[in-house]
Amino acid sequence: MSVARQVGTASLAGIVAGVLVGGLLGRVVMRISGFMAGAALAGVHTENGNVVGDITLAGTLALILFVGLPSGILGGLLYALLEPWLSRLRPWHGLFYGIALLATAGFAFLDPVNFDFRRFGVTALNVAMFAALFVLFGVATAWLFDRLRVLRAGTTGLARTVDILAWVALIAAGLLVLLFLGGGAGLEPIVAIVIVAVLLVPAIVRWRGLPPSIGYASLIVVLLLGAVRTVTGVLQLLTGT
Repeated sequence: MSVARQVGTASLAGIVAGVLVGGLLGRVVMRISGFMAGAALAGVHTENGNVVGDITLAGTLALILFVGLPSGILGGLLYALLEPWLSRLRPWHGLFYGIALLATAGFAFLDPVNFDFRRFGVTALNVAMFAALFVLFGVATAWLFDRLRVLRAGTTGLARTVDILAWVALIAAGLLVLLFLGGGAGLEPIVAIVIVAVLLVPAIVRWRGLPPSIGYASLIVVLLLGAVRTVTGVLQLLTGT
């Protein structure tokens, strides 16, 4: 599979997984958290302005558009880079990918500064549910990628439709990367460039036929750096410090 087709297929898989897991299932997790908070907190506003107990179509669509889609695209892009390295872990590659996502990027969502985790419901349950979304996203992305790749190689009308959608997803992924590098994700451009550069190392290693140890080393560095921040944030949430 060419690089463009690999990225396009993974981006499409990430979009679908992002909508289903990050958007719809994420909304369910929020509803459970709101329910566990009890009637006393019904109507109270969360940190991002949502009302506890108020499940609206507009709110769900906003979650899908501004959380599910962008996180799905970025997760799909990352999977496109890592899929060759994860293949030897089959059939558990999706699970490993989800756990790696949680370890490296969990701190972005499991933020100890966000008082909603402790204010609404049971803190440990809230942390566990949102952490599970990362793992489920990884499993769903890997599963969808395998099926879309096979389907896209066919000659049926559905295969052509999937092929078109994959090219559209590839364009969307490119635009999001440009936004990310421009600081649109809230990161300094230089920080974003460093992150992208480090993540590209495994792809370059395979492309140039360099020693695999270089690729594994870069992946371990990213994993450890992210895991330290994620574990620290989770401990702060659970202990209230």
